[in-house]
Amino acid sequence: MAVFTLKPAPHLSRRDVIKASVAASIFPLVSNSAAAASKPMSNDPSVWSDDERVWAVARQAGAVTEQKIIWRTRGVLYAFKYPDSPLPLVRFKGCEQQWWRPQDDGSYLRTKSFLTFFTDYETDEILEEFTNPLTGKTSRPSPNFNRVPDGQVLSKRGWSHNIIEKVFPDYYDQFSIKDIKINVVADSISFHSKVNWPEPLVRRPYNQDNTHFAKVSDLMNPDMTWVPSHGAGQILMPEMPNVGMTDPAMGQVLWHVEYYKVPSLDDLPEDYLRRAAAEYDTFAVDPINDTGESRLERRLKRAEVWKD
Repeated sequence: MAVFTLKPAPHLSRRDVIKASVAASIFPLVSNSAAAASKPMSNDPSVWSDDERVWAVARQAGAVTEQKIIWRTRGVLYAFKYPDSPLPLVRFKGCEQQWWRPQDDGSYLRTKSFLTFFTDYETDEILEEFTNPLTGKTSRPSPNFNRVPDGQVLSKRGWSHNIIEKVFPDYYDQFSIKDIKINVVADSISFHSKVNWPEPLVRRPYNQDNTHFAKVSDLMNPDMTWVPSHGAGQILMPEMPNVGMTDPAMGQVLWHVEYYKVPSLDDLPEDYLRRAAAEYDTFAVDPINDTGESRLERRLKRAEVWKD
């Protein structure tokens, strides 16, 4: 089976980009890596070393060899305002494509590209226009397309963003791989983590948690460079103009999202792939060679903390 090529071709047609990624995104189940085979682990996470925790999280979240990983996402976006209960607004469907690279120091670098379309709550058809029943505002819920060319690092400090570390060089020193809570129940293992940002980037109220699940038997198999996984999470946000929530006084937005690690882009909905191919040339291309500002760089500049 093929491993995704990490040198993107910049001038592929939309059709070629999608076809090439579908053909190349099957990841290998069994590694012939001596490093992977030499890491037998206890089935009790409480006795794992930090290195073993990093290795376990890498196989659950991505891979411990250089390859591409695909996460299919779906979920529901809710609005709420005290004392009313959360009101479902729209659904969404998407995927996050990740390019994983092991580093010499035992850490892992991943670049990623993700694209989400908002869909009708009843029919799951991609929306062109939406009227928010809580606010009465009509909006055009534009797709959420984000690429992370500078990459994230998984290490003994847990997760870090390279571009955030450039601006806040000491920020991640307060975190540890032990902050990812790992628990075993029967034949399942869970990984629970919170997503943190430096204070200048936080819009309150805010919270983001996610939990992923895998089989203990998969994780205990040292020959598997990745393990099948799925999970769910939630994101609390103060506003979201995409769905007519332009002011925290109108109420807050709550995302419920599900994640599924899938072998191929073929495992994504047909209408999603068709729209992605038609509108986003770089949808399935590794962003490592992107030029220009990333969305996170623009966010840092809006917060007036950017350092050239």
